[in-house]
Amino acid sequence: MGWFGLLTRDFLTLEDVSRGELKEVLDLARAYGAGAHAERPLADKTVCLAFFEASTRTAVSFELAARRAGADVISISEKGSAIEKGESLVDTVVTLDSLGADAIVVRHPAAGAARLAARHTGAAVINAGDGRGQHPTQALLDLYALSDRLGEFDELAGRKIAIVGDILHSRVARSVIPAFRAAGMELSLVAPDTLLPRESGAWGLPILPSVDDAIDWGADVLYTLRLQKERMTGARIPSVAEYARYYGVAERHLKSGVLVMHPGPVNRGVEISGGAVLSDSSLIPAQVASGVTVRQAVLALATGVAERMAA
Repeated sequence: MGWFGLLTRDFLTLEDVSRGELKEVLDLARAYGAGAHAERPLADKTVCLAFFEASTRTAVSFELAARRAGADVISISEKGSAIEKGESLVDTVVTLDSLGADAIVVRHPAAGAARLAARHTGAAVINAGDGRGQHPTQALLDLYALSDRLGEFDELAGRKIAIVGDILHSRVARSVIPAFRAAGMELSLVAPDTLLPRESGAWGLPILPSVDDAIDWGADVLYTLRLQKERMTGARIPSVAEYARYYGVAERHLKSGVLVMHPGPVNRGVEISGGAVLSDSSLIPAQVASGVTVRQAVLALATGVAERMAA
């Protein structure tokens, strides 16, 4: 039935996503970007933002998306909530369900948390990032920003994109890889063995030893990932300087028209140089700007509003 079929409205993962499903969300996001949200399609909906892990871009853009579309918004976090007193995720979700939530946006440090939440509520659950699991709306806004830069969604097909950096700890990587492949893009991975997950072999993607090799491979886009030192156990890299030497994107890598992306927050001088962040080849500001309209589309589809608008 796809993500928003009759049996479920939850938005948890981009595994097994189809090209048509991607285009459906992005087309709706473009409609909202053109002003369709002015009709306040979520005016009778309550959206709960349950963020149990630090966030700036994702939390703010979900709140802006919901408020601009007319929804009532309730925000809770671990600090200052009953969770700080020991309440479980399930009990929190059941409470929000009892209070009449139409959608619950969950961000949590444990992989699988959003899926667990979805089992205990009739509200639509949207995964805003769960540990090393998934971050599906990030991948959607990345596709939105990239297709805008290239001209249209169909221009994504056949483009070569290298996923660079800390793939092991990245929920973003686990979402962008199936999404980019479904959009028809050709992918490679650029990372040391110590930062590759065990399942990377099953992805069947070429693994390259440096950003320079990605340029030689013909990458049109370098998608750099944050070095997640807070999730690391043990020494995964010899040093930050050594990591940056092979896996950091510099301005010289972008001279041939190669584009660079990063989900943020950026560690300048590590994953990407300050000059590259600010260059004309950087899509990082566009990625952030795409978050509101893309998340409006996800909220509308998850709550069934988009189906009623089309009827």
